[in-house]
Amino acid sequence: MDNPSFFSTLKVVDLTGELGPYAGRMFSGLGADVVHVEPPAGNPLRRTGPFYRNLPGRDASLPFLYLNAGKRGLAVDLETEGGREVMRKLCDRADLLIESCNVGYLNRLGLSYDALSTANPRLVQTSITHFGQTGPLSAIPGCELTTAALSGFLYLAGIDDDKPVRAPDNQTYRMAEAYAAVGSAIALFSARRTGEGQFVDVPCIEAGAMALENAAQFWDLEGKIRRGHGRQAGAGTIHPCADGHIVVVAIMGRNKQMWDPFVEWMRQEAVEAWQEFDDPKWLDSAYRSSADGYATFCRIFEGYTRRHGKLHLYETGQKYKVSVSPISNGKDLLENAQLRYRGFWQTVYNDALDGDVTYPGGPYEFSELRWRFGRNAPRLGEHSREILGELDYSPAEIEALEKRGAIHAERG
Repeated sequence: MDNPSFFSTLKVVDLTGELGPYAGRMFSGLGADVVHVEPPAGNPLRRTGPFYRNLPGRDASLPFLYLNAGKRGLAVDLETEGGREVMRKLCDRADLLIESCNVGYLNRLGLSYDALSTANPRLVQTSITHFGQTGPLSAIPGCELTTAALSGFLYLAGIDDDKPVRAPDNQTYRMAEAYAAVGSAIALFSARRTGEGQFVDVPCIEAGAMALENAAQFWDLEGKIRRGHGRQAGAGTIHPCADGHIVVVAIMGRNKQMWDPFVEWMRQEAVEAWQEFDDPKWLDSAYRSSADGYATFCRIFEGYTRRHGKLHLYETGQKYKVSVSPISNGKDLLENAQLRYRGFWQTVYNDALDGDVTYPGGPYEFSELRWRFGRNAPRLGEHSREILGELDYSPAEIEALEKRGAIHAERG
């Protein structure tokens, strides 16, 4: 697995839509030949914003452009026999099929894993679904909101007695896609050694549950429902400042060694009413969690933070050995010195848009392997003729498939 050429030898078929594409992106970033298969009408993700310069268009969806970068594009209608035959031939030569179809859909089309692996025994198929291939929920349609809710992710994201909170974007989708990439790599390594592939089942509900750390164990072992405590003054609370927000961890438990530097910070900065912090009652978590404790802390501390920017507060907090962190927005992330130094952001010209687009880079760096952005995400049917030619279809056969509506191929 540590052979630098391992990923560059892989042929991957990516049959995903709004759910699943990041798994294939992780392979394309490491040099695998990934073919993104979508219907002739286009992947629904193409219609998902935000869009480049806020102008909707088939090639302007920023999520589609990022999640499908580095892939070639093939537009096929699997509801036609001609389209299904193309899919069979594609999988005959593939190492990995990543799909996010509804449970049973590919079986109904005669494209089950049993059928595909009979023709290609070393094929690995990774299925990313909302609830998995088995169990009482397996056949029920879902969406990211339902998997985030049922996995407990929404509830844990809330604080105190407030309502559950949904994190931006599709977090359980991205989690499942990352697990799918890891599971696929493990199965591929096994297939290289044994000559036999296997089916990898990745449910979003389980990926979300994996992110809850010890929330379930709290109930199992102590009978307690774990949740965030967003209003325990100074213990990871968020506060406004002149240009946004900061989070401060001035104390945990009864840790006087943490609290004293915070009090000294307030004293040295001559914060109005700082003396109220110089009191042992702040070591009591019950007081810090009380309405009076929280309100008092905010009144004094925010009287100071609102006059300063988050970078100043971060640097000053560091000076006094107090844990303070700026809360970054999108602009902050693009300007972040650490991310820029490591080359995390990659700006790439997109000829379909006639402009530059800035993308996140790889999620890791290797000493030997090289993450690459690769080609821009494919236009609809951009590589259909090229890929079908590799599958030994003649130009006449390709034209016939297109006339029957089995494929869509971009014309030069």
